[in-house]
Amino acid sequence: MSIREDLFNATVAQLRNGQTQIEASEMLNQLVQACRDTNKVGEITLKIKVRPDGAGQYFLEDQISTNAPKPERAKTLFFGTPDGNLQREDPNQRSLDLRNVSEDRTVKTINEQKPQPKAL
Repeated sequence: MSIREDLFNATVAQLRNGQTQIEASEMLNQLVQACRDTNKVGEITLKIKVRPDGAGQYFLEDQISTNAPKPERAKTLFFGTPDGNLQREDPNQRSLDLRNVSEDRTVKTINEQKPQPKAL
């Protein structure tokens, strides 16, 4: 039995008049970008269903899917209150009495003198 070595590539290139190959290339490109952006693993799957008609003809149906990595979503820290509510400030921590610093931006110069060596 002789197997055509390029059967897979030639068949995929002809599926839906080349549309499968174009879609797979676009999806692979997007998958690579998502993997690069997230530094996580992704995958692409090509399924080909072969359905014989009984007279020597075959209907081929394709399905392409990707499992692209998702970027991490930011987390928000909340504190629980005794009555079951959430708030952003820690109820167990005192608040600081913060106030604005005056706009006076006077520069002060300090003259440092080098210590004189001691005489022996």
